[in-house]
Amino acid sequence: MSETNTSYWIASTTKTNHHSLDTDIEVDATVVGGGLVGVTTAYLLQSEGLEVALIERDRVLNGATGNTTAKITWGHGLIYQRLEEKHGTDTARLYGRANAEGLDLLTRLVDESGIECDLDRKSNFVYVESASELDSIQREARVCDRMGMPVRVVTETTLPYPVAGAIEALDQAQFHPRKYGLGLLRAFLAAGGSVYERSPATELHEGDRCTVKTPRGSVTASNFVVATHYPFIDRALLFPRVHPKRSYAIAGVVDPSVLPDGMFISSDEPTRSIRTIPDGDRVLLMVGGEGHAVGQKYDTDACYAGLEDWARERFGMTEASYRWSTQDGVSVDTIPFIGRYRDGVENVYVATAFGKWGFTNGTIGSKLIADDILGRENAYADLYNPRRLPLRASVEKLLTENAKVAVHFFGDRARHPQRRSLESLQPGEAAVDGMGLSPVAGYRDPAGELHKVSAVCTHLGCVVAWNAAEKTWDCPCHGSRFAHDGHVVQGPAVRDLERRD
Repeated sequence: MSETNTSYWIASTTKTNHHSLDTDIEVDATVVGGGLVGVTTAYLLQSEGLEVALIERDRVLNGATGNTTAKITWGHGLIYQRLEEKHGTDTARLYGRANAEGLDLLTRLVDESGIECDLDRKSNFVYVESASELDSIQREARVCDRMGMPVRVVTETTLPYPVAGAIEALDQAQFHPRKYGLGLLRAFLAAGGSVYERSPATELHEGDRCTVKTPRGSVTASNFVVATHYPFIDRALLFPRVHPKRSYAIAGVVDPSVLPDGMFISSDEPTRSIRTIPDGDRVLLMVGGEGHAVGQKYDTDACYAGLEDWARERFGMTEASYRWSTQDGVSVDTIPFIGRYRDGVENVYVATAFGKWGFTNGTIGSKLIADDILGRENAYADLYNPRRLPLRASVEKLLTENAKVAVHFFGDRARHPQRRSLESLQPGEAAVDGMGLSPVAGYRDPAGELHKVSAVCTHLGCVVAWNAAEKTWDCPCHGSRFAHDGHVVQGPAVRDLERRD
């Protein structure tokens, strides 16, 4: 088993070390968030002659982009039959076309910027093992055929175990996401852009020119883009409509004879995402899955164990050389929110809720935002509109998810699942104690020191829960995550948990 939770993508690339923002500057556009969407948007705008500043809380390309399965495909599971059922054939077709263009744009940027990122054209397979689920594969193929999306149904794959059937999307791609992102970042800097790390955005003041505050400086710009994965501000009531999910991945060596050719994701349970990773003179197998709502699964080590057991059984993987987890937002109607943040404000943009399919959605979303800033029309503006109202088919999902938030907000104060006396904790253990308005979260480190912080999330006040695998305090309501000492690891929270003596 891997000693630490580090993704292959991060471990195999050089760490970035850009200066933090320590003064007040003015530019044409500010992009907050140094992931794929932030870097792509910044590059597209800078290459059109705008002066752009990119600011990042931690290190660029270290979040979702550095902890992904790295598939570039419009084959997002069996999504098109769901989209057609919820939104109609035209919307499903538009979503497919948008993601196909996202794939084409990303691969074109690789060529134009000469980025070496292990880009490899592959088929993408969505498969089922149970014959009882085969109808869903055939139904998806019929929907894709109506939309003009090139797919075919197959009953044999290169997986080392039988499947009942699979839908194959041809000419998709896989790559090394950090090699790609770092290459695009270099192109952005070469074009005159600026990047600031360890510069968390804490406030936004809107106007004809927007000013974003950081701890030691500020950026004022005519246009402002929130690409922080989960927005650190909510000017469009997105928080109730975006629900954060975590998922896990491992990678290790297997016998070359069982390595599959292609990218794979299962539709039946348990969900498994599979691809290969070229690593020098060897090829690794990557397996992902075990998804759950943030802060609502307490034995997170079991998620890694589940993947390792499955990879051992199906592929003979004896050891996971790398293991990592990631987080993404899922919208109540399946489609991401990308574009102008709210009515009446024409220069503030957001991109969020990619539903674990950020490389195609995010790339075309970056172009959508850049087009709007540059005064160009974009065919997908209405599709991704953050101000759209939930359809009737999505209202039940909206109510269900927000009922869960209410349960955690009130219920966890009365009876937290991890409640225990903090003084009784053994090294490596954590708990929440002192219910009511002032619960306290405690973690005893391997050296025996007890670290106590407020258990109340600084975002909107829900009670956090301990994530044993990542050693973080996670908020079950909107996905903020904090280190054991209370330091913000992931937003939307911008303030650390208060220390408790």
